[in-house]
Amino acid sequence: MKKEKEEKILNLLPKGKENTISSERLARLSGVGSVRELQKIIAKMRKEGAIICSSSAKGYWLPKNRKEIEEFCRTMDKRARNIFNATRSAKKALELPEGQQNME
Repeated sequence: MKKEKEEKILNLLPKGKENTISSERLARLSGVGSVRELQKIIAKMRKEGAIICSSSAKGYWLPKNRKEIEEFCRTMDKRARNIFNATRSAKKALELPEGQQNME
């Protein structure tokens, strides 16, 4: 059943960033229960080697060329760095003994 959903998602994905399909529409057309479930399936597909591009504002698409893959990688790397940076100060606070953290 999972493989069928993955196949359906792949068949629905348009080629090229200019043809992006929204998460909501892709979830509905593919028969996936929710956007969250769609995200989980796409994460699994990516882990298994599928190159599925996305942007938080637009949705999903298959890359039409190397440039779109490079752009997608830069965007995702930047998001990962921002997430890492967001936890840096919290992790430093965890290095201090209990009760010595300044939460302000």
